[in-house]
Amino acid sequence: MKPTGVIFFPAFDWAISPTHPEREERLLYTRDQIFEEGIMDMPEVREYHPRLATVRDISRVHFCVPDVESRVTEAHMVSAGCAMVMADAFAQKEVKNAFAIIRPPGHHAMTVVHGNRGFCDINNEAVMVEYLRRTYGIRRLAIVDTDVH
Repeated sequence: MKPTGVIFFPAFDWAISPTHPEREERLLYTRDQIFEEGIMDMPEVREYHPRLATVRDISRVHFCVPDVESRVTEAHMVSAGCAMVMADAFAQKEVKNAFAIIRPPGHHAMTVVHGNRGFCDINNEAVMVEYLRRTYGIRRLAIVDTDVH
């Protein structure tokens, strides 16, 4: 049986404010629970490690004003890269499904990125989908996205 892939990136150096619901403690708590329950010790679960998305990966999905480098932080690049790592694991049939526990989020990000959009600057899912299309020719997929609202 193929395992479930899990990747974790809490973005310790990226925050909106210490009391905002979208903060590192949310993911740290989730990770702690996963480890306490022994889920990561199960043979059906495989942990993966983050990588950086490139400016080109982001540019294929977003038009950033004035440019990607001035709008996107390293945390955004790692978060998008994590989604791409899980995409690779799935497309290469290493895993049957994947769970990316990552931040900053970004599923509300629009194609054009400008001004202060809070934490939705880069749409990690859109970057991943475009990566799957270009790299593996995948045209159909399902994404389960959880959100606080």
